[in-house]
Amino acid sequence: MKALIISLSLLTLVACSSKPTAVYYYQLAVPATPTADTASLPALYVAPIRVAAYLNGTGLVMQQSEVEYVITRQHLWADALEQQLQRQLQQHLLQALPAQPLRSVQAQAQRQLWLEIDRFHADPSGQAILSGRYRLAQQQTEINQPFSYQVALEADGYPAMVSALSRAWQQLLADITTRLSAG
Repeated sequence: MKALIISLSLLTLVACSSKPTAVYYYQLAVPATPTADTASLPALYVAPIRVAAYLNGTGLVMQQSEVEYVITRQHLWADALEQQLQRQLQQHLLQALPAQPLRSVQAQAQRQLWLEIDRFHADPSGQAILSGRYRLAQQQTEINQPFSYQVALEADGYPAMVSALSRAWQQLLADITTRLSAG
């Protein structure tokens, strides 16, 4: 009798337990980068990208209301967002501006680029939001440029969200490339 009760208890526990849910990983899309026709440019130091603390985790972020944000547990960035953005920024600059040498030490560069991301998420109206600021310093000149991009999601779901965020990110990269190629 005792064995029957234990068996029924175990069977009930197994039946009540939920199925394990899958974890999905996402990477920003990187389309081909057109090459700008530029003469030799001064060396550029690209500082590590900074993202707002709420974006610094592994989960994708969805804005639920004006004051509420949800960080997903099962829809995750394949790489830390800061690292992914940093790598893509440097790859983009190497491809788009081949005459632009990049330096890993700030003191060895005539120009410096700093990038801060405040918002990188989707909102309740179906828009992917990317905003922040970048700073470009060269000799005695410094440009502080705020940016804000909104790209409509083409469908529901996290893949559509990541695709829209990728398009917003590509718009920012194109704008930074234009600014850098202007000298």
